[in-house]
Amino acid sequence: MAINSPEKLELKLFDFKNQKKLMLIFCTTILWVGALIAHFTPGFDYWLVGSFNSLRANYIYADFWYYYTKYMLYVVGFPLIIIYIASFKIQKLKPYRLVFMLAIMTSAIGNPIVDPMLKDLIALPRPQVAHLDLNSLYYVSGFSFPSGHAFQSFAITLPLIICFLTNDATFKRNWKKIVLALILLIYALTLAFSRVIAGVHYLSDILFGIGFALILMVILASLLQWLLDKNYLNLENEKWYATIVITITLINYIFIR
Repeated sequence: MAINSPEKLELKLFDFKNQKKLMLIFCTTILWVGALIAHFTPGFDYWLVGSFNSLRANYIYADFWYYYTKYMLYVVGFPLIIIYIASFKIQKLKPYRLVFMLAIMTSAIGNPIVDPMLKDLIALPRPQVAHLDLNSLYYVSGFSFPSGHAFQSFAITLPLIICFLTNDATFKRNWKKIVLALILLIYALTLAFSRVIAGVHYLSDILFGIGFALILMVILASLLQWLLDKNYLNLENEKWYATIVITITLINYIFIR
């Protein structure tokens, strides 16, 4: 098969050179430094969660953010898996197969690292447990740091956002893709910070979770590109990779969530 044949072009990741990787690593550093500052500044994390206390008493406000923070993750997460599976049959989706795989991989591999591994290791009580004067929209078990929702919201959207903003030989940027990338970014940000609004996480939890999604995506995107370059990932064995990724995802949903 010729290297530039249309079939070969199906297995392409977006342009992800060192400049983009360094930019994301820099963003991760900023987020993690911000998380440290928020956590170790006396009273800041507590104050920010507490500033929404009175608003949580408003039933319209409370109902909106309750349903948004609790269920919106699945509004994108489940359809993404379905779209990925459909991309093996639908011609227009085929060029995006590795992008979908990267998003699902980042979420599936990172989820158990965040929760339970990091949460149990650090064992930081949630705001409503550590401070009895803080209320929350609903009870959430487990520890607070880092935020799994913040991680997941960026894990499943960041590869798509980068792809939609990329203009290379495989992916052509246009205004529709820019608008879609902006919508996904707003979705990821609002879902991540809704955890503070709901009173179940501190700002430091959110910032670390987002940063972890960024750095893990850089690692996994680099791994996928290496597999492609070495021909360890190709059209002949791609479905085996897909099966592994989807199986890990299902294990996450059944046994970890």
